[in-house]
Amino acid sequence: MKNNFRSFILIFFTSIFLFSCSQKNNNIDLDLSNLPKPKSIKSNFNDQLEEALGNEDNQLFIKQLIPFEDRKKLLSKYKFGKKDPFSAGETQLNQFSSNFKLKGFLNTKMENFVFVSYQGNEGAISEDSVGGLNTNLLPNGAKVKTIDPKNRQLKISFNNEDFTFELKSI
Repeated sequence: MKNNFRSFILIFFTSIFLFSCSQKNNNIDLDLSNLPKPKSIKSNFNDQLEEALGNEDNQLFIKQLIPFEDRKKLLSKYKFGKKDPFSAGETQLNQFSSNFKLKGFLNTKMENFVFVSYQGNEGAISEDSVGGLNTNLLPNGAKVKTIDPKNRQLKISFNNEDFTFELKSI
């Protein structure tokens, strides 16, 4: 049995050796003359762009477009943080509700008043109070929307947000 196995292995490796040394014919001839030629493609993008812009409908559409604002002009409308993080800057974080305290209500026949304290200042505000305009008891631009003495509520509009303050009983 060992002899059969040895002879099989000898024949196997000999055949591999003989076939690997044979000469190969790797030349493959392909005839590409029957293939269709590709259509010529305009490679000049500017010509195509000028052609498209020359259309009257496109010109009308382009005239209706609104151009972007200049970057400097656009950025000058908004405030972005502070350059020195330790300085007391103009930009206020929305700490309005933590700095503002409702103290009490005064209801008269003519007008309703609210006693408040804001950033160390104490006093009374009414429904026509606007911060920075006629009172320092509200942040700049804050407006009193409603004073409701029955429900003990004050509504203030500030930075496109409505804040509701309630006087809690002790």
